[in-house]
Amino acid sequence: MRWSNLLTIFRREVLDQLRDRRTLFMIFIFPILLYPIIGAGVLQFAAALQEKPRIVVIVGAEHLPKEPALLNDKGDGFNPALFDSPAEAQRLLVQRETEADPWGKPVYREQAVRSGEAAAVMVIPADLPEQFRRKNDVAIPIHYKSVDEPSQITYLRLREVLDRWKRGIVEVRRQADKLPAGYAQPIEVKALDAATAQEVGGSVWGRIFPFLLVMMSLTGAFYPAVDLCAGEKERGTMETLLISPASRAEIVVGKFLCVLLASVTTAVLNLASMGLTGLQMAQRATSFGGVPARHAASALAPPTLQSTFWMIILLIPLAAFFSAVCVALAVLARSMKEGQYYMTPLYLVCLPLIFLTLAPGIELNLFYSIVPVTGVALLLRALIVGDYATAVRFFLPVLVPTVVYAWIALRWAIDQFQSEEVLFRESERFNLGHWFRHLFRDREPTPTGAQALLCFSLILTASWFLLQYMAAQGIGMSLAAVAAGQFLILIPPVIMAVMLTSAPGKTLRLTWPEPRYLGLAAVMFVALNPLVNELGWLVTWLFPLSSALKESLSKVMEHAPNVWVSVLVFALIPAVCEEVAFRGFVLSGLERHRRTRSAIFLSALMFGFLHVLLSLFQQLFNATLLGVFLGLLAVRSRSLLPGIVFHALNNGFAVVSKSWIAGLRSVGLAEWIYRNPDEGLYHKFWVGIGVVVAAALFHYLWKLDRPDRVSHWPESESESTI
Repeated sequence: MRWSNLLTIFRREVLDQLRDRRTLFMIFIFPILLYPIIGAGVLQFAAALQEKPRIVVIVGAEHLPKEPALLNDKGDGFNPALFDSPAEAQRLLVQRETEADPWGKPVYREQAVRSGEAAAVMVIPADLPEQFRRKNDVAIPIHYKSVDEPSQITYLRLREVLDRWKRGIVEVRRQADKLPAGYAQPIEVKALDAATAQEVGGSVWGRIFPFLLVMMSLTGAFYPAVDLCAGEKERGTMETLLISPASRAEIVVGKFLCVLLASVTTAVLNLASMGLTGLQMAQRATSFGGVPARHAASALAPPTLQSTFWMIILLIPLAAFFSAVCVALAVLARSMKEGQYYMTPLYLVCLPLIFLTLAPGIELNLFYSIVPVTGVALLLRALIVGDYATAVRFFLPVLVPTVVYAWIALRWAIDQFQSEEVLFRESERFNLGHWFRHLFRDREPTPTGAQALLCFSLILTASWFLLQYMAAQGIGMSLAAVAAGQFLILIPPVIMAVMLTSAPGKTLRLTWPEPRYLGLAAVMFVALNPLVNELGWLVTWLFPLSSALKESLSKVMEHAPNVWVSVLVFALIPAVCEEVAFRGFVLSGLERHRRTRSAIFLSALMFGFLHVLLSLFQQLFNATLLGVFLGLLAVRSRSLLPGIVFHALNNGFAVVSKSWIAGLRSVGLAEWIYRNPDEGLYHKFWVGIGVVVAAALFHYLWKLDRPDRVSHWPESESESTI
């Protein structure tokens, strides 16, 4: 990567965007105008809602006692003493009716509320004075319409007024009976809110900001990306750029940096405009008066400078992710019109991720930290409300995956830019028959990257529907369910390899390896087991399993008739099915048109995500780590068998570990090997030796066992190197 060329491309693209009036309007002018207009409209709506009084019809008001008074002196409103401020009492107008009028009929009252003639109707029983003298309870019905917001608000205000009126009646009775002051209310709840002003405002902003973060970052990245890539195809300037001294990777990165700048600038300006609008709305909210207005004012107050700083810091990696995705999609589009079509699916994917943060009880954990967009939004919410303990704990688990996703998307964009078919493809008419004939007639020996991603998507979808079916049928975790889930992983790659490739055996690496790779897989298992146990314990310590999940897992193991069935279901079957899928079809497809190390890393990441969906998100790290070694072993050996051996040994030892440790204890060797036999934790000495041996074996595979260093491998098979 030559930085001089990259910066030249970057300056060129920035200047092109600055000459575009639409881009300037969307980045600079639109956010300045949007939020003040929205804020003014909200304030006017709120003011209109506050100023417009609601009519409450009281049937039988003549039966109300004079002390304590429910109505004011004129009888056209409620007693101001029953409200926090006299202004609130003026928002409810009282219309008095008698039972002799049509209002005395329940059907008429309900129809009046439904038609909006009255926001609510309250009926005072005729025997109210007599019941009060007997000190009996009295039911006062209130007609309202729950689906009508003004009627529902009126009902809630009436409930509050009647509750305060009831306390006044109880106080009159207490004084008449000469009872002590605490007789009627022996316990008084005194609420002490520990939330600071920053936390009150942060709780609101922590929910509002994710929408801004997604919408503005995505919008700020998408339109410049479409203009810089698909727009250049339409204007015919792409060819001029391609013959420049800059490499295609430098061109893509330069465009990416320009889109990133536009995305960050758009989001920051939108946040600044909304912050100033929120400050103005908070000041205006206090003019309405009352406790609710004061709470609204504190909630609308903009975040502190510290929170704003963290907003911008977290905005950069998320904007990088969106910018890389948008550049990749824009390179794929052959025109700006087609590029616009890609925006709707992108929004549909992002919106559920952001809506997830609004669900009650959703807190930041290890699983959500690796979910794109959701992890950043939850981390940002923790920072805004001042929960720095959670923020520090999950900062790297959120930041690192986001950067990795951005890198993957950027690599995808560069791969797209390397293809002449993508850059210069013309408009074509899709014909289903021609497509099927091409699919089966022109099959390649190995699948494409798109077919590998499709296979992974089919595996995830099938597994998801299996989990939903089991939940709907009330089927818990069982040996049959585990086996069925594994066969669902096996079926898509086998069918796709047979139907879509001309060499299914080569695609799935169904060859016999050299014996040394089988031995290397066994030795690597022994070397990695101490480290795997150590990492598994660490992850479980940081993110412990729930008691219900532990009980469910233990029940599954107890259902096995013997240890051999457990080894078959939890070790051998997963080893075969998962290796065929990920080190067979998926890895073969990802190796097309990309470097092998990128394909190995992507397949390992997919392997980790599968374990998150099907079992525990705590397995993500170990599964991804082992997936890298399994992918490298499959590439070097050209066979799935060494990976199956390693995979089966790793899973099988986890199944029989308790019996193994019990056997060592019986001969007095457990304490010599394990520092904590119950947890399966080895002594640090064995962990260190295992790490050294595993690193040496991995270095051997990575550097010394490459095809260009092994003379007896055919030259035609040495094309894919690391």
